[in-house]
Amino acid sequence: MQRRTFLVGSAAATGSALALGAIGFERRYGEPEVRRYGSTVVRRKPPSADAPNVLFIALDDCNDWLGFLNNHPGTHTPNLDALADESLVFSNAYCTAPMCLPARTSVMFGRTPYETGVYDHAEASDVRYAALARSSPSLVDDFWAAGYDVVGGGKLFGDTQRSRWTQFRQTRPDEQDPNWLSPFDGQPIGPRSRGPIDFGPSGHTTDEEPDGSTGAWVRQQLVAPRSRPLFLGYGLISTHVAWRVPQRFFDLHPIDEVVAPALRPDDLNDLGPAGTSLIEPRTVETLQETGVLAEAVQAYQAAISYADDRVGMVLDALSSTPRGDDTIVVVWSDHGFHLGEKMHWHKFTLWERATRVPMLFRVPGQFRAGETFDRPVSALDIGPSLAEWSGVAVNGGHSGRSLVPAVDRPELADERPPVTTWLPGNHTVRRGSWRFIRYRTGETELYDHRDDPDEYINLAGRAEHAAIERELARFLPDLSEEVDADRPLGSAGAD
Repeated sequence: MQRRTFLVGSAAATGSALALGAIGFERRYGEPEVRRYGSTVVRRKPPSADAPNVLFIALDDCNDWLGFLNNHPGTHTPNLDALADESLVFSNAYCTAPMCLPARTSVMFGRTPYETGVYDHAEASDVRYAALARSSPSLVDDFWAAGYDVVGGGKLFGDTQRSRWTQFRQTRPDEQDPNWLSPFDGQPIGPRSRGPIDFGPSGHTTDEEPDGSTGAWVRQQLVAPRSRPLFLGYGLISTHVAWRVPQRFFDLHPIDEVVAPALRPDDLNDLGPAGTSLIEPRTVETLQETGVLAEAVQAYQAAISYADDRVGMVLDALSSTPRGDDTIVVVWSDHGFHLGEKMHWHKFTLWERATRVPMLFRVPGQFRAGETFDRPVSALDIGPSLAEWSGVAVNGGHSGRSLVPAVDRPELADERPPVTTWLPGNHTVRRGSWRFIRYRTGETELYDHRDDPDEYINLAGRAEHAAIERELARFLPDLSEEVDADRPLGSAGAD
């Protein structure tokens, strides 16, 4: 699904009540003091006198190529790098699923895919997501109950969840320009892309892009006078395909300086059928055959740099406000993205590039600026951690746990290592230097990042590693307890 129409598609799938003609939304007749989600009653209280404001920034399909994570050369992210210098960076953070809807469901509702059955964008998952949304409070409701104005713009949930916000702006749909030139043959793309992916200069200004117009609205919300503390969400979509951003962000990454990931077909030799079935080689092959692989990598880096620029614009506005210095800032991405690693182009795998995500918290007065926490952690824990740092209660059940105790006692993170799920029965866990993958077929993979950070060498099945495989396997869910564990493999839907 192209990024410019994601909200329309998601709304149709989940049955959310979206007034698609209205870009901005604000309650006009006062708000109720009670919200009911199934058996859970959420009551709004007066805000605490010392409640901090929160700026909650979500990136889309953004892997670990940001500058402050130092995982790929050349990506220009000065604003996020500067924010990282003021923040606690979780340098090994992992999503719960390598797809938008299940990953964002975990962050916003606090449930894993194998608990909810929200695995993908197939019909069964969409139906379950709609039921979950009707019956469960979210991270936004937690802050609403604590007396906050909860204001959001852009892509935060898997759909808008408009009724949860006191104010909301849907990112303006930006339809594909038929006059854009295809990166594959230089001809106008027309109504559809002329290749497996689309990328290139958009011909727009920074403010004309969808993330630009939403960012300008978010900036206005930051400086608007308020009688309540503010929880402000800004969800960007520019790093989701198609990678069409203004030319100047391509210029930051000269093509002769772009470093494409190494393409190693022999990397697949030690994988079983379940692992190789996740790989979609057609895009990589087409990019190679047409000689534009480096240009595609450049476009992804340009999209990241554009997102960084819009984040910087919002952070500049924050710094000009009276509460800029005591506002908590959170940045995270829903999942990562392959650009040729394991001969794959896209997400939808259980390897490092699809699962590792940026995640940082700037919490004034709580820890040393620029501190890094390098043990693997889960994005599932964003909500409880933010709630504890903000003095906010979590309503309803939540499978995540606050990372605050682990900041002082890092060994606690090893007791709950991050688990990522892709479709029923397929899971990976990252603990210490290890990644262990188990597919529903029983096939396994094991990688040791001390010697093999690119996960080239599958160590599973070797006698000397049998003990570590058993140790890591105990963190994976039991197949008998998973929702839809016996579902036939099929289409995962579009994302």
